[in-house]
Amino acid sequence: MSPTRWFARSHGLTPSEQFSDSDLDANALALGLMQIRTLPSGAWNDPTAPYLSSSGLEVLVDQWGVGTRGEWLNMIDFLATARRRRHAREQHLGVRNHLATTSGRTPTAREWLAAIAADGGDARDAGPFVAGIERVEHEVRAHVGADVVTPELFVRTLDAYALGQAVAMATWGVALGYADVGEARLIIHRVNGDARRSFVSWADFGLSYLTGRVMHWSDGDVDDTAFDRFGDGWETFRAATRRGAPWAALPWHVPTEARSSSRMR
Repeated sequence: MSPTRWFARSHGLTPSEQFSDSDLDANALALGLMQIRTLPSGAWNDPTAPYLSSSGLEVLVDQWGVGTRGEWLNMIDFLATARRRRHAREQHLGVRNHLATTSGRTPTAREWLAAIAADGGDARDAGPFVAGIERVEHEVRAHVGADVVTPELFVRTLDAYALGQAVAMATWGVALGYADVGEARLIIHRVNGDARRSFVSWADFGLSYLTGRVMHWSDGDVDDTAFDRFGDGWETFRAATRRGAPWAALPWHVPTEARSSSRMR
């Protein structure tokens, strides 16, 4: 029995027996684990989304606007490239990233806001965003554990939410009859190729995913209830990073040549 199967049976992350839970394809699918569990549409390592009933597929088509294969492909492209980005948020996070690089540590909120102002931005307007990001970081670290979301990790981008959705959307396309498993896997590996360069670990990705989700659904208004309402994926995050679970057992860094070889199979 593989380490992931041993762990998952008691933590709600049971893998499908029909597909590997330890090869490169499983590693790539694990990027969509949180979104696949959110719906839920199937075991995290199953590219066919077998849990979706006919009524569930109808709801999915209506909510996502993917009534045709072309619309499905366009949605994946949107999630994988546009990534739900907002210009002001990207600018503010870019300032934080630059400050962290030059200082060698995570900037304080005061330092971040001062750097935004020095960069020509409006620190007063940016205040709620900065406070919201720090609040979600605190909540994720408190719920998932500081041993996973370690002190040096901070939100550098909100892209993980859309990237995780793109992987899940690829599997949903198989259930909708828009693609076979082979095509879905090609799409999933392509999304992973971009994602692995943007994050340093599963924990880094998970922090970005949850923060992106909260910021998206709260529209940036991160009050005392926002995390309780929109950050419920923290339990999956925590379970996925426990010993033997997918994000603990599967490596984040995969050699480029190995991933390229997997795409060509």
